[in-house]
Amino acid sequence: MQICKRNKGITLVALIITIIILLILAGVSLSFVFNGGILDKAQQAVNEYENASQKEQDLLDQIDKYIENELGDIANDEPEIPSVDSNGLATENTTIVAKDDSSIQIVIPKGFAPAILQTGTTQSLPGQDGSVKNIMPANEWNNITKEDINSGIVVVDNSITYDNGQTTGTVPDFNEYVWIPMPDSSKFKRVAWNGPYFDGIAQNGIHPLAETLTENAYWEDKTSSEYIEMIDSVSTNKGFYMSRYEASKKDAKMAQSKRNQQSCVNISQIDAIELSSNMNTNINSHLIYGIEWDSMLQWLLDSGATIASEIKGETKRIVENDVQADSRSWGNYDNSTGDAIDNSGILQPTGISEYWKANNIYDIAGNAHEWTQEKYSTGTNRADRGGSCYKDGDGSPAAIHFYNDEASTNINVRFQSKFLCIVV
Repeated sequence: MQICKRNKGITLVALIITIIILLILAGVSLSFVFNGGILDKAQQAVNEYENASQKEQDLLDQIDKYIENELGDIANDEPEIPSVDSNGLATENTTIVAKDDSSIQIVIPKGFAPAILQTGTTQSLPGQDGSVKNIMPANEWNNITKEDINSGIVVVDNSITYDNGQTTGTVPDFNEYVWIPMPDSSKFKRVAWNGPYFDGIAQNGIHPLAETLTENAYWEDKTSSEYIEMIDSVSTNKGFYMSRYEASKKDAKMAQSKRNQQSCVNISQIDAIELSSNMNTNINSHLIYGIEWDSMLQWLLDSGATIASEIKGETKRIVENDVQADSRSWGNYDNSTGDAIDNSGILQPTGISEYWKANNIYDIAGNAHEWTQEKYSTGTNRADRGGSCYKDGDGSPAAIHFYNDEASTNINVRFQSKFLCIVV
């Protein structure tokens, strides 16, 4: 039997139908892609991303604008260089905040500039030459640090010349003052030192100006406008100035604070007040008050001032005993010790010994007594401080209180005039 074989294959009609179906499917796919499909979704995603990026950029632009307009450019804001005249002296009262501690500052008065000492810095330690070498350029004032201020910054009121420009001379044409920082107003106060002596009389460890005693009522004349102005100034400016040297006379009406001069002695407290008020036309000056004296001594302790030691060739950090009981190692007394013994025992010119200083201030202890405006009693007696070269340093320390009648001129009393930088 013969078997017939059938040919298998696609017919033309089937092929045409298949192609038509494929074309329809392709059309549907392309329609989906182009009409709300993948491309639309992709384009929508791109648009949304671009909108989000623009919104983010707009927000960043707003933040930058706010910082620039409201806060300033903090990151790049450099302090302005202080304005000075052709001699490098401030043209206005200028407040300099410590570079490393915003709580402490110094106010440079108009007509003054910070000084660089012979050490090449703002500080000189006991035994080092503390005379002024130059003034600090204005572009360096903003680099003053907390340590600089706490070590006693010196300011001067003239360009650095001697004897009318003769730099080989010995009498400066400029006055020198030291800033006493008081960043905490509670530190500016009377201190009832627990000293063993008062006017050379043993007190069994109780200072007669302790709060329990009646002398407390006579510390200062708190009714005077000058005293009130001084308190306000210290609070506002966070400090005050003290003359670097014992006051000497410029003329019959004006005191000065200059190196290697004869201290004002045998002068009444009444005359000392007048001379102290005429030190410079750019500042308000006055004879020192007891609260200023005590606050200055406390600052020496708080800042860790360095003084000479009882042992020659050595220095040490000042402690309370050096202030309130025994100042022989850092002052001119009849019984000075260590390096302080040289030239001691008799009255000496201002700033003669580099061992009679603390935080750049000379002769706080010894040399000559210090008139103050501090009342001693209801009468006309006024307190003088610091002891003298004719006393013992362990009986007349820096914190000691003596007294004399305000009109007396027959005693060896000097005064350190004090001026306050009052910003108006």
